[in-house]
Amino acid sequence: MQSLAMKWSRGEISSFDYLMALNRRAGRQIGDGSFHPVLPWVIDFTDPEGGWRDLSKTKFRLCKGDEQLDITYDGPNPHHITESLSEVTYYIYMARRTPIEILRRFVRANYEP
Repeated sequence: MQSLAMKWSRGEISSFDYLMALNRRAGRQIGDGSFHPVLPWVIDFTDPEGGWRDLSKTKFRLCKGDEQLDITYDGPNPHHITESLSEVTYYIYMARRTPIEILRRFVRANYEP
C-alpha cells in the first residue's frame, strides 16, 4: 500500500489508476452491482475554467442547496439520499447501456422502447 501511495504522490501513476487500485484492494470491481468501484466527484462542472469542487460540502448540498437539504431532514419523514448507487440503480443503468440486441436475446425477445 505504501508503495502505491508513493507512486501516486510522485506522479508515477494517475489519480484514476490509484483510486482503482484502492477499489480493487477493497474488493470492489467493475461489473459488480453490489460492490462496484467508488470514485469521488472532484471537478466543478459549473466553473468554465474546470476547477475543483468544494470538498467541504456533499454533492447533494452543492446540487440542491442548503434549503433543500434542510427540507429533506426536517420534513415529516426525514431521509437521506446516499452518495453511492444502490444495486437496483446500478442494474438499471447497465440495462440502459446494454445494446438492444443483447436485451432481446437474454431479457425479452419482444422489446419495444
